[in-house]
Amino acid sequence: MGKYDDIINLPHHVSKNHPQMSPENRAAQFAPFAALVGYAEAISASQEIKEDKKLLAEDKKQELEETLRYLNKGDYIEVKYYVANKKNYFIYKGYIKRIDQIDKLIIFDNRKSISIKDVIDIKLLSDEF
Repeated sequence: MGKYDDIINLPHHVSKNHPQMSPENRAAQFAPFAALVGYAEAISASQEIKEDKKLLAEDKKQELEETLRYLNKGDYIEVKYYVANKKNYFIYKGYIKRIDQIDKLIIFDNRKSISIKDVIDIKLLSDEF
């Protein structure tokens, strides 16, 4: 006689007090566990190629200044800019709320702001929405 022969053929127990767990929730119990939250992102960020800020030629600076003069509230633009603490270039697309000439900022409708001194390229885009 085997160890579980007395219970092997009994019907599966169903609780009268607690509802059965859905298959999705049951499966979630066995999902992989990430003990180090954010570790994978930190590793991939450390593998990014870092670069120093490029100096702009005088003609490119003048082109950017002229482009900034013609931009208006509500224009949809793409800005390529440098972030010093990340030592990398980024591209941002958004609608202009205003250009702050005092603090030298491009301020977008979602309150994001980019310093004009960090901008290396601006493109006026057609409305993509």
